Amino acid sequence: MSVKKNLSLEPMFSPQSITIIGASAGAGKISARPLYLLRKLGYQGSIYPVNAKYTEIEGYPCIQEIENLPKDIDLAIISIKASEVLPTLEKLAKRSVKSAVVFSSGFSEAGESGHELQQRLNEFVEETGIPVLGPNSLGFFNLKEGAIASFLQLEPSRMDPIAFITQSGAFGTLSYKMLNDMGTGFQYFVSSGNEAAVDFFDYVQYFANQEDIKVIGGYIEGARDLEKMNEAIRLCQYHEKPLILMKVGKSEKGTEAATSHTASLTGDASIYTSYFKQKNVIQVDDEEELIDTLNLFNNAKKSSQRGGVAVVTISGGAGIVMADKCEQYGIELAKLMPETTSKLKELLPTFASVKNPIDVTAQIMQDLEKLFESIRVTLEDDEVEALVVYTQLGDSLAPKFVPGLSEIAKQTNKTFVVCWAGASEQTKEALFAGGVCWLPTPSRSIRALKNLLHYNRRKELLSKQDLAVTERLTNRTVLEAYEGIVNEYTGKRHLENYGISVPAGSIVKSVENAVKTAEEIGYPVVLKVLSRQIAHKSDAGIVKVNLKSEDEVRNSFEEILTHAKKYDPQVQIEGVLVEKMIGEGLEVMIGSIQDPVFGPCILLGLGGIFVEVLNDTVIRPAPLTIEDAWEMIRSLKGYAMLKGIRGQGTYDVQALAETLVKVSEFCLDQKDWLQELDINPVMVQVAEKGVMALDALLVGKQTAKHLSYL
Repeated sequence: MSVKKNLSLEPMFSPQSITIIGASAGAGKISARPLYLLRKLGYQGSIYPVNAKYTEIEGYPCIQEIENLPKDIDLAIISIKASEVLPTLEKLAKRSVKSAVVFSSGFSEAGESGHELQQRLNEFVEETGIPVLGPNSLGFFNLKEGAIASFLQLEPSRMDPIAFITQSGAFGTLSYKMLNDMGTGFQYFVSSGNEAAVDFFDYVQYFANQEDIKVIGGYIEGARDLEKMNEAIRLCQYHEKPLILMKVGKSEKGTEAATSHTASLTGDASIYTSYFKQKNVIQVDDEEELIDTLNLFNNAKKSSQRGGVAVVTISGGAGIVMADKCEQYGIELAKLMPETTSKLKELLPTFASVKNPIDVTAQIMQDLEKLFESIRVTLEDDEVEALVVYTQLGDSLAPKFVPGLSEIAKQTNKTFVVCWAGASEQTKEALFAGGVCWLPTPSRSIRALKNLLHYNRRKELLSKQDLAVTERLTNRTVLEAYEGIVNEYTGKRHLENYGISVPAGSIVKSVENAVKTAEEIGYPVVLKVLSRQIAHKSDAGIVKVNLKSEDEVRNSFEEILTHAKKYDPQVQIEGVLVEKMIGEGLEVMIGSIQDPVFGPCILLGLGGIFVEVLNDTVIRPAPLTIEDAWEMIRSLKGYAMLKGIRGQGTYDVQALAETLVKVSEFCLDQKDWLQELDINPVMVQVAEKGVMALDALLVGKQTAKHLSYL
């Protein structure tokens, strides 16, 4: 089978010629809609309807058979029943059609028979190199060229340099309508459908490379290909195109619905969140935040000045709401410079507040020039990166107010937003025409600003990281594959080979050897029964800690063996692990899981028995850089404990960060066999004393011979 992997999407999204398979006449029919919309949008390319029932449709000669089509048509629109799609595509391939859109449903979303049809469709794409959008797709449009292959019931009008990809056609049209109401529209819209061989991030890659696109948005249920996703996001970063995504399937029921909807692997929601943060992808929670953020990135200027947010408001209450939201979202209110507050005192009524939020009061509306000057003065402050003006005026003042706001928006080089609550359609249209970025409520304004400001800072951080040379902390070693639980001693030896510190110790099979080992490594010691049948030793009572004498070792040795056999009469004991007892420190937990989308993912949390109780954890896909590791540590709610509280010394957080990187390298190297890793607890010792892996559980997923150190 000859597989063509580099699919060109240019003929699809910029077609010079289109054929419509199954085209028909008559209002309301899905098969009639594409031709109607092409004419409505003024498409200038050639159109070839195909349907044996017609000789002409809407003035276009109708071709009776696919075999009669001209060769090398850029795009085929297919609106026929599922069973006929593949034979039709094969005929089109003989006419050298370059791309296709399939509206038809009845594929992987429709059960086993549909899944088989889609698999054959995937194979067709791989063999021919003809990209197929869909099946089960609403299609796409490119308003700049009037190219549309869709049965949309709305008629696209507003156009801005935004590309939008959605795994739900209905949600996509909702997003377009909502954005239109904000005075903004999509240039490109893609409903990816079931994604036969061409998936969500293929489209992201294409739009990242389009010079006339400023921002990319999307609704995503799940990704299929981590490499494609990584490359698409890398291209967005390289071309400085913000990627704003609404990732659904966070709840158990939402995940089930998303999986059944497009047969995507939704993966773990928390991993997506961490991954997107790591890659500076803006993840939003709902449709309003999605639309507001797209609107802000498209219509507001990006400030080169770094600072805080200033709020100029005619309502003290609205100012308080926005101040609260700034604190909630982790963005600073700008601390105004003394010269700024002095100028504001001169301009504003005596009862106005010149502290940020700046409450100009409704009185200022009697002198709009002073209000405009107050806004300009605040924008000129070096501590201000973005400014929000809040008003809820009646529309009678709009003819005087809007031109002044428009002039400020044009003159400033900072992020400027107007939150005009209750503005009429006429007022909003005036704001849009004047180049003013409008957002509807105080809370929504700050939430969108949060995304912009965090994106700017993260972008600068990533740029610095790109300049640094990232080197492995460990030598790569691929181990022999394991099945099931690896005994703790063996697991620790593998971790030790990756530079991860573990206590001194060895496996013994007799009480005499236990005593001998304890005396060699020095008291106090720990005893643990080793058995691959018991994953959690504390639950079985087969661990004894802080043993300080020969008598304590002898008594404990027999006791833990008895507990093991009582816990599981059929248990197979591999020996007893005798290790040096590690003293004081702060316990954390490091783990790894294999995610179906992201592969090895590294988990960090407060350790010991508290990891499940406190649920203070963070997870990120491997590999980790040292900067990633530090970000994970700082994001823990218990980070203050690591820094030291109430006079306690600080802990060796740098060693913890390095250990996270080493664990990520180990897990990535062993990804073909390692299913789970649980290092709990990891003892973080005082500054410069390092960390120590006190327990380690490795679980393999492949059948193989176990190594033995007995």
